[in-house]
Amino acid sequence: MKRVLGIIGSPRKMGNCELTVKEIAARLPEPAELSMVRLVEKDIRPCKACYRCLMGDCPIQDDFGMVLDAIASADGVIVAAPVYLLGAHSSLQRFLDRGLQFWKRLDDLTGKPAVGVALAGVMDGEGASLLGVENFLRAMGMAVKGRAVIHAALPGEALLSEEGRAAAARLANALFSQESPPAESPSCTECGGTYFEFRGGGRVFCLLCGSGGTVSSDGEGIRLSTKPPAHSWRGPAARKAHGEWLIGMKEKYLRERERLKEVARGYAGGNFI
Repeated sequence: MKRVLGIIGSPRKMGNCELTVKEIAARLPEPAELSMVRLVEKDIRPCKACYRCLMGDCPIQDDFGMVLDAIASADGVIVAAPVYLLGAHSSLQRFLDRGLQFWKRLDDLTGKPAVGVALAGVMDGEGASLLGVENFLRAMGMAVKGRAVIHAALPGEALLSEEGRAAAARLANALFSQESPPAESPSCTECGGTYFEFRGGGRVFCLLCGSGGTVSSDGEGIRLSTKPPAHSWRGPAARKAHGEWLIGMKEKYLRERERLKEVARGYAGGNFI
């Protein structure tokens, strides 16, 4: 029996996020063992930017390692987060802020199947929330097999709507499917993402992987072309190289810290609230 981890990025117990995770798990083609973690209940403290975890253990003693172990040991992952002011709940980003430790778990995380859901209370109110949910999964190297926005405000509404039930069924069928998710158009030709910043002159920037490129119209639709970013952590090889680059930067800092501190000394002090 496969082990599925449901990650709930909401403080509300038995709310739409929790119900949606359970509904997706219940609709899986084959029975699975579902375990869940409610991120807001875990003691996950801010990263101290000390880089010690790259060469040893993180000095922060909290629940981050336990949650990461649960993700690494699961066969598949379901993430659901509510929309707060056009973005995914901050509990997802709080966990990602400690993500330097992902580089030491590449074998456990890379390619793990996952699906993500953003729960928006009003139509067209999802903003960038689905980007936050998808980035949560992709930043760990997981394979995003499906994603959805479900509009529901009151607890339970997600499962009363045809939109919610259909999304749960689709994601359940996709989670362990051997087929690749259908490509969306237009989408980034590097990562498949659909989140872009338009920078004028037909230039675009992918907010999911950092690729740059161009967008144009061929008279029938939009044509999008992107090229790999200058510095990437997408894909196993690139992620390994990025981890080595981070270690190199730590070593560079140790060599040059006195010179760097001299620059900073001129800006010491100031009034803080």
